[in-house]
Amino acid sequence: METVNDNQKSTEMTAFAQRNEPALDPVLFAIRRLEEVVERETRLLLDGQTVDLADINANKSRGLRDFNKAMGKAAKTVDTSALRSLQPFLDNLRQKLDRNCDALKLHLRAVTELTGLIRDALETQEADGTYTVRQLRDGQGA
Repeated sequence: METVNDNQKSTEMTAFAQRNEPALDPVLFAIRRLEEVVERETRLLLDGQTVDLADINANKSRGLRDFNKAMGKAAKTVDTSALRSLQPFLDNLRQKLDRNCDALKLHLRAVTELTGLIRDALETQEADGTYTVRQLRDGQGA
């Protein structure tokens, strides 16, 4: 269902570009590339797959740079009403970014919990039975 929606959005972008300013084409292309990167990361995170965060972040940074560059050029060549016509596409990107943010928060909580479990297991293993490593570190031992 989401794929059909994405295909529909891509078709809408193409139709929009054909009836509007050609200077907006690079902006639309940059928005679509950003959406693809964000959607891929969100899908990987929610599916519990391995995510190369360095690669994803590099792609996001590149996409943002391309978007800013395209918007800068478009702002110099088209009128304000043409720029405002991009709002539905920007709103759609914002929704995808919000979903991505939620997935990243969930992933971070899971990593934090796992780290705590590993830390507790290591401390338990290192303890001699009298004091835990945490108690010694906090000054409660000896």
